[in-house]
Amino acid sequence: MSLRKLLSGTLLVLGFAAAVPIRAAAQSPAPAAQPAPAAQPVPALDSLLSAGSLDLRLLERAVLERNPSLGAMRAAWQGAEAAADQAGAWDDPMAEVMVAPQSWNSSAVDRAYMASISQDFPIFGQRGLKGRAAKAGARAMGEDYRSVRLDMLRETRRAYYEYYFVARSQAVNVELRELLTQFHRTAVGKYSAGTAGLDDALQADVELAMLDHEEVGLARARRVVAARMNTLLQREPGGPLPEPPGDIALPVTPVRADSLHVLALALRPELRSWSEQRRAKEVELSLAHRNRLPDFTITARYDRFMNERQWRPQVGAGLNLPIQFGRLGAAEREARAGVEQMEYRRQAAEAQIGSEVETALAGAQETEHEIHIIQERVVPATERALRAIRTSYENSRASFLVLLNAERDLARARLDLYRAQVSYLQNIADLERAVGVPPAEISREVKR
Repeated sequence: MSLRKLLSGTLLVLGFAAAVPIRAAAQSPAPAAQPAPAAQPVPALDSLLSAGSLDLRLLERAVLERNPSLGAMRAAWQGAEAAADQAGAWDDPMAEVMVAPQSWNSSAVDRAYMASISQDFPIFGQRGLKGRAAKAGARAMGEDYRSVRLDMLRETRRAYYEYYFVARSQAVNVELRELLTQFHRTAVGKYSAGTAGLDDALQADVELAMLDHEEVGLARARRVVAARMNTLLQREPGGPLPEPPGDIALPVTPVRADSLHVLALALRPELRSWSEQRRAKEVELSLAHRNRLPDFTITARYDRFMNERQWRPQVGAGLNLPIQFGRLGAAEREARAGVEQMEYRRQAAEAQIGSEVETALAGAQETEHEIHIIQERVVPATERALRAIRTSYENSRASFLVLLNAERDLARARLDLYRAQVSYLQNIADLERAVGVPPAEISREVKR
């Protein structure tokens, strides 16, 4: 199976919904005598903060745009590419001028001077090897940049899903408070009618107080996760953020771990980085072998120190003598050890990637099954039980404590459902990181 078919078959089950399109601001028409100016792209942060709800794609874009560490790594990568172009370039020629000062003020002799120019010629490919090693190192820096970028995307998605979970927990807390308020009214009415004691209403008051306490804890958790996202956005920790969406579509879990493992081995930037570093060390080893061969220098000189006119124009060649065999041998051993080191690190990263893919996929499949059980069986059962017990309590056939336990079971089931959904989404984020493809690029990969 080709890699392109594997991409088309596997990446399709990893992605989320496409990003919400950004509406461009209306612009006034330009005068007829001048062309209309090009529309400036809207910063992702502005689009994020003006949206009705917190959009994951806009959040990811804003984090990537504003992160200074990524900017520093990108600049270092560009600098390494420029340095690689310099490493393979020719050395500058050497110009030299010498004069005899006293000859310029003497009438007994002619003015004496010498001018020469020389150029090194590494004719055994040393210059090309230096350029290839530097370019491989620059490509490795580019893969390191992509790896950090994937880490940043995963961290952003995990924070986003936690923000969503806290908001859903707050919504459940509000629903339970409204439900308990109704129970309290019912208990007070039964007490007024003499069919129940005052303890039912008091228990409802205690339960409402516990919900108030829970709301304080949820507000703190929301404040903490909002501070995390604002830090990723390079904003003040307490800066306001839009509300999370009311619902998040769950992607389909991939089934075959072997296909994902093959895909990860082809796409993970860490593996490509170690491969490029190994390639650089291999080139350095070849260069160490070539350094046993001499470098040539061609020189052209005009020497007025010579009395004979025919001797003044001169052309010569020189070469170094690579006879420091201890130094040359040590350089070769160093380069050979570097090749082995990079290969071992690549193998270790390959084994780690297999573990990451398997762990994330197992977590996603387990939580997907858990979601199905809770959503299809547990939540409907607790809702039916609560309705039945509420009717029984209103008809004085069930105690208020049984009603409260049914209400707690429903709250626990709903929170477990949201918790399982968020855990599933975070496992999918881990799986996407383990494979090495950010969600924003999945659609482009599939269309290739």
